[in-house]
Amino acid sequence: MFGIGLALAGCGAGDFNYGKVRNLIEGTPMHLDAEYVVLNSQQFQCGVENDLWDAAAGNGERRFAHLTQKARDLKFSDDVSVGDMNRPYAQIRGDFRLAVAEITNDKEGPEQNTRLVQTKVGVVIPHSCFPDPLPIMGVKKGNFTQDSSPVISFHYDNGWQIDRFVH
Repeated sequence: MFGIGLALAGCGAGDFNYGKVRNLIEGTPMHLDAEYVVLNSQQFQCGVENDLWDAAAGNGERRFAHLTQKARDLKFSDDVSVGDMNRPYAQIRGDFRLAVAEITNDKEGPEQNTRLVQTKVGVVIPHSCFPDPLPIMGVKKGNFTQDSSPVISFHYDNGWQIDRFVH
């Protein structure tokens, strides 16, 4: 199924496959700038109990749990939002190890020798509150959403390389 259309111009560019994608994503830390990760209720509560953030405060549907320095040291970069989506979520910024849960599809990118890969991928946060990688939110119609998987851009230049998350 994914073999159709994978042969790209250029020597070696046709060797794009899901095993290679997984290895590239998980192989080295990736710099993330203002990506959002999703927390489950246990992870959120654990963060409160471990002084990573306070309990969510505010009026109305959307509330915020303010970060402490401990959370900022883990590279959380903005308060945890609670109530406006199905699950709490927070913004992260920095270099992170990633873990692939599933690669859902890929297609040719906008430029020659590029691919766009949609994948369920999570961020590894080295803290006991987060024994599993935190899922990265995707973007749909220009807005972050917990219902979509993120898309990662790859390019070929003497081997496949990760470019960035696509928004």
